[in-house]
Amino acid sequence: ANPKSVIIDIIGLSAQKAEETLRNQALTAKLLNVANSAKSFPQFTPSTSSGKLLYSIATSVPESIDTFKPFLIEQVAINNIKSAPQLEAAIEYLKKNKKVEQEEFLRFCGVGVEVTTEQIQATVNEILDNDAETIRKLGWENKGLVGNLIGKVKQVHKWGNPNTIKELVEAKLLTILGPKVEGEAQKSKKKEKVVLVEETKKEKLSTCIGRELKSAQNTEEQMKKHLAFTGGKVMTRFPPEPNGYLHIGHAKAMRFSFTMAAENGGHCYLRFDDTNPEKETGEFIENIKRNVAWLGYTPWKITHASEYFPEMYELALELIRRGKAYVDEQPWALIKEQRFNQVDSPYRNTSPEVNLEKFDKMKRGYYAEGEACLRMKIDMQHPNPCMRDPVAYRIKYLPHPHVGDKWCVYPTYDMEHCIVDSIENITHSLCTLEFEIRRDSYYWLVEALDLYKASVWEYSRLNITHVMMSKRKLQALVEGKLVKGWDDPRLPTLNGLKRRGYTSEAINEFVDLVGVTRRGNENIISIKLLEHCIRKDLNERAPRTLAVIEPLSVTIAGLTSPQTISVPRFPQNPEKGSYDVTITSNIFIERSDFHEVDDASFFGLAPGKTVGLKYLPFKIRCIRFEKDNRTGVVTRLDCEVVNDEVKPKGVLHWISYEDSAPCEVRLYDYLFLSENPAAIKDWQSDLNPNSLQSIEGALINKDLLSAQHEDKFQFERVGYFSVDYDSTNEKKVFNRVVTLLEGKKKPKA
Repeated sequence: ANPKSVIIDIIGLSAQKAEETLRNQALTAKLLNVANSAKSFPQFTPSTSSGKLLYSIATSVPESIDTFKPFLIEQVAINNIKSAPQLEAAIEYLKKNKKVEQEEFLRFCGVGVEVTTEQIQATVNEILDNDAETIRKLGWENKGLVGNLIGKVKQVHKWGNPNTIKELVEAKLLTILGPKVEGEAQKSKKKEKVVLVEETKKEKLSTCIGRELKSAQNTEEQMKKHLAFTGGKVMTRFPPEPNGYLHIGHAKAMRFSFTMAAENGGHCYLRFDDTNPEKETGEFIENIKRNVAWLGYTPWKITHASEYFPEMYELALELIRRGKAYVDEQPWALIKEQRFNQVDSPYRNTSPEVNLEKFDKMKRGYYAEGEACLRMKIDMQHPNPCMRDPVAYRIKYLPHPHVGDKWCVYPTYDMEHCIVDSIENITHSLCTLEFEIRRDSYYWLVEALDLYKASVWEYSRLNITHVMMSKRKLQALVEGKLVKGWDDPRLPTLNGLKRRGYTSEAINEFVDLVGVTRRGNENIISIKLLEHCIRKDLNERAPRTLAVIEPLSVTIAGLTSPQTISVPRFPQNPEKGSYDVTITSNIFIERSDFHEVDDASFFGLAPGKTVGLKYLPFKIRCIRFEKDNRTGVVTRLDCEVVNDEVKPKGVLHWISYEDSAPCEVRLYDYLFLSENPAAIKDWQSDLNPNSLQSIEGALINKDLLSAQHEDKFQFERVGYFSVDYDSTNEKKVFNRVVTLLEGKKKPKA
């Protein structure tokens, strides 16, 4: 197998890192040896975590236990060793023991010990709640705070997933200290605001500055003209291609571009990179505008790359005149093959005069689609494939959704992007790391045309566990009817998130917490952080209500006439309003809150057991239950009122027969079972068959029948819900946005 492919597929390095590694022959040999050994085990399935472990075995195992390397590789391959702490323990064991006693070794390394997220969460809550006062005194500015708290949790859960521990500690700290930016803002109130100044390069997030290139330097005259336009202000752009629906990754890009400009007194364009009429539509354009507005941004100007087609065409002519572009009449498949093999086109040295004539013919429709294209004349021997004479213009006999049928030649991304950045006087061209490889060709073109050059910053794209971000794969899900359209609440599209019930505030806080770095496109953020953000937001804004998802009828003996009591919409802030509930002898509780046989860990109702009911001054005890003779399903409970002073073990939510109205509830779960479905070759096999459970006959308080689309509520003890677009006046449909507690359907009664 190709060494680079092995290092990428098995060890998990990025393409760029793999290229760098291949220059180190000794390291390459070690990695290939470890990777090929792991592949020999039938049980081995490559993953991000196994790749990191194999890399550590190849590079970090002490020479004194070098003979045990095959054994360590086997333990990783057969999934015994799954984490860095386990590998460290394995190395420690092998240092102390010349012979491996398998059972002793497995115990020493914690193999088979499963530490659940719930267990870690409980420990995090206990430790941080106990230390809350000290934590508030130290604040975010204490650099050792997070590390010390993680260390305390690890003492309890030695074999817990370190990433999960870190994420849960940081999420809990957010609930105690609030967002880090707020603390920093309070700390530096008296300091003057730092303004990003181009001339002195006082730029925020300077870690995103990419490779220095000589071709990226502006002349004094170019900077003079540029500054005359900008007045020294920061100018950014959010440049989506209008060929699909935006997802949460675009929300990160949007936030970086808009806030960087706003925080430095500058401006941000919304620019549509609409150079391909084959895939772009007016629907996509209008939807993107709505998404931008929903997330709270107002563009300085809305522009289209297609509006600059005349300027780009003139610049293409100038490129030809300077001998830096030529018309190639070969088929695209052959051009692609030649670029890969670094073979010059036979048309490469055609004179500028002939190329000008041919390019004019391209514009006038002389050639059929695919018969000719304009290519930049850069360097066919360059190690960067993007520099091997990329295509600048191609022929497409299609009308354009924005400029109509004026053109049949259209610029490529490589031709358009840097030129429009220059025309619009962009100071900072912000893009994700997969575009880093185009950095050389970006600057080559604007230098070849003596144009002003923006400063290109690259940053890691957003990846989230259990989520697929690939536009192509999302399209396959929609077209294959594996989901219900682009606004399916299980998708990461902004339309889908909005329909599910996510708020713009929660999404913006999430991308703020994720931040902007150059750590690599392989980093994956836990979806739990996104869920934390929406829980925090809805905890403040979603009114409470009593609702039952799977109702079980209860008759309470001893109640006389119905009574009405007032219940707070926000129990911690009663002044924010209340609603009325009716106390009657006929109520419904959650079916899961009743067990025929009680046990010590169950907090619900069982025969002979007493529980409380939310907001009611009395308790109830189950005295009998009835079952369907045919199915064996419990159909109703008979209970009695209990008025003693004994505190009940559990308190249940409920709804009375008089107050209830039926509705449909849609319980959404992760669309993919694996944390990183993108790493799975047969990724559709990882779809979660239980990602949507539709429940007819759930019961809500009848005052929710007047709720409007996207109204949000907390169903007490159940979760946060949002009114779906499928709702009517007669029947409401509620989407579960997120559960109340991570990893649980509801808290204990």
